[in-house]
Amino acid sequence: MPEVVTLKFKEWMKNASQLFDTSVQMIKHDIDGTCNYFWCRTTSGVMEGINNKIKVIKRQAYGFTNFDHLRMRLMACFSH
Repeated sequence: MPEVVTLKFKEWMKNASQLFDTSVQMIKHDIDGTCNYFWCRTTSGVMEGINNKIKVIKRQAYGFTNFDHLRMRLMACFSH
């Protein structure tokens, strides 16, 4: 079944490329990930959010004197 869906999607992209070439090229670049979302309904959004929060804390922690202080701040942030 997934192969049929992928083939139909590729056929749609072939037709859509006449009007939306840039968008179709972007989709082609990551077609496996795009199709996997529709089969599994999972994304990396949660992990991306965690990574973003860590980056913000690292930016705020510029003056921390050692890694242990940064680690304690991260543990406090994610321990709810």
